[in-house]
Amino acid sequence: MKTKSGGISKARQYAKSHMWCTFAAVIGAAVLLLLLVLLFYMRGQYYSFLLRTTYSTQEALLDTVEENLERLLDGYVATGSGLCVDREMLYDTDLRAAIDEYVASPRGAGDNQRIKNALKIAGNVSNRIICVAVADADGILCQNDKIQISSMTRIDIWDDEEAVRDIFEGMRAMNDGKSIPRYQLVTEPHAHPNVENRGMLNFAFPFRNGYSYQNIPYILLLSFQMDPAEEILRQLTVGQEDYVQGYIEGENGRILLHTAGEEYIGRSAVGWKDQKKLTDLSVPVGKYGWKLHTAIDERQILEKVNASYRPVLLMYFIVILLILGLLFWACQHTLKPVHLIGASIAKVQGGESREEIRIQGNNEIWQLAESYNRMLHAIALAEKAVEDQHTQAIDSMKMKQRAEREALESQINAHFICNTINAINYEAIESGNYKVSTLLKKLSNTLRYTFDQKHQNVYMRQEIVWIEQYLYLQRERLESVFDYEIDFDPDYDSWPCRKLMLQPFVENSILHGFEGWKEGGHIRICGEGYRELLRITIEDNGCGMNQGQRDLIREVLRNPGSEKKCDMGIGIRNVIMRMKMYYGEDFQAELWTKEGKGTRFIFTLPLPPTELHGQPDPAGNRISV
Repeated sequence: MKTKSGGISKARQYAKSHMWCTFAAVIGAAVLLLLLVLLFYMRGQYYSFLLRTTYSTQEALLDTVEENLERLLDGYVATGSGLCVDREMLYDTDLRAAIDEYVASPRGAGDNQRIKNALKIAGNVSNRIICVAVADADGILCQNDKIQISSMTRIDIWDDEEAVRDIFEGMRAMNDGKSIPRYQLVTEPHAHPNVENRGMLNFAFPFRNGYSYQNIPYILLLSFQMDPAEEILRQLTVGQEDYVQGYIEGENGRILLHTAGEEYIGRSAVGWKDQKKLTDLSVPVGKYGWKLHTAIDERQILEKVNASYRPVLLMYFIVILLILGLLFWACQHTLKPVHLIGASIAKVQGGESREEIRIQGNNEIWQLAESYNRMLHAIALAEKAVEDQHTQAIDSMKMKQRAEREALESQINAHFICNTINAINYEAIESGNYKVSTLLKKLSNTLRYTFDQKHQNVYMRQEIVWIEQYLYLQRERLESVFDYEIDFDPDYDSWPCRKLMLQPFVENSILHGFEGWKEGGHIRICGEGYRELLRITIEDNGCGMNQGQRDLIREVLRNPGSEKKCDMGIGIRNVIMRMKMYYGEDFQAELWTKEGKGTRFIFTLPLPPTELHGQPDPAGNRISV
């Protein structure tokens, strides 16, 4: 016990008698506090960003998945309806005649090969059909299961005669009441009785009674594979399986399909969501009575954020220890001359030694004072060096934190976005929606051009192609509020320019020039040679600017570094500064505008100084039209 108390006392005495201990404690505490504040602030910001990104992504995915799911069900309905009324789908096989012939014989008598062949042909109309069955008021007449199972263990899909009769009566009542639509979505059975994990979607379709749907004689039961619906549903959770789950809720409030597995099928959708304490987003699936849900587990998102920042916290403590170690070494090295002076003075005072401290000058007092001055000056320099070192370390950590945050905020990268748009484009082409395909292709091109950070210096032909696609997308978005015209001399296609330098002026025409318009707007972009220069004109027939706006914009064109603020000219200010820096002092920008008459920007572009001195112009990225 005495040894422990003595050790503590010695440590306290050492700390009091050595300046570096206090210095290290203060600096270490300050650095630790700053780093912890930054860490928890960044953690909260990242968590908020991840929540916002997740919700916005899921809202967009819900609409896309719902459209795909509705399109899938519409295809199933079209297939079933066609089998009931269109002989060409059955390759001239008359399914209705086969049914009538089968019913005319005693029920269940013999093996009527004709109706079996007809059902087999009907099943081959789509490779997604699992089973085709025909029923009347007494139950199943005949069914064809495309999945071949041994007769010893086989269970028919439609073996519950009572359930089939209920379906028939429901279909008859619905059609007698002239309800639209005439088909019915049947949720049971939802899985194949003979094959594990083979989900099914069942539809019931009526056969007409002559030319009427009153008192229908038969119904057609089609069972489709659940796999396509499962693949569509899984699109909700791609890359977010840890904290996002998707499921489909039927009309009865039960879960029909779930991305987490079959164990959730049949559960109450509300009860499961409340039990898990999940945040739920949902949209109805067309006219089918289903609801498409995406459930977000915010606790899992927080856990993911915490897991990401645990290594960062450990790294912070390691950095602090390194800083303290460097501080100790720096202080000991800096204070070594002081110890030597103190030891020398003590020896002189004790009479042990008369060793002199090397000094300059003749007067020993001034030499000693000068030595102390030099010592104080050295200590001040050392303290400043340490302070600068710590400041640089903190700035470096801040920059590292900013880089990590920007990297985390860029998780959905440009390639992913463009590739996703191209994938949607292929879907649009396959669906025959060529207008949407054109819009998607132009959007993908504009994004690729915009996201490319390597090449900021491009050729004028690339800028003009990009502007044309940008105008095309804006015109389609605003439903033809304006039209546009581009007249550019091809002899100047290779004129160097800064990327996206024309966009703010075109955007100014769209946002401000045609504000409140429904039609009649026109934008014209003209590029032509002017002496040894290139002159570009961007004009519109929009609302124009009032005198105050005009004066502010002209001030921005003359002096983009001006302190005057103009919300309308922020983008213009930035691009004018870029153009002046790129083209030099010979660059000119002019504005003409009048209220009710429109606005015109005129730019006179010389060759950049790098071109004039023979230096190669950076290669620009190319985009397709």
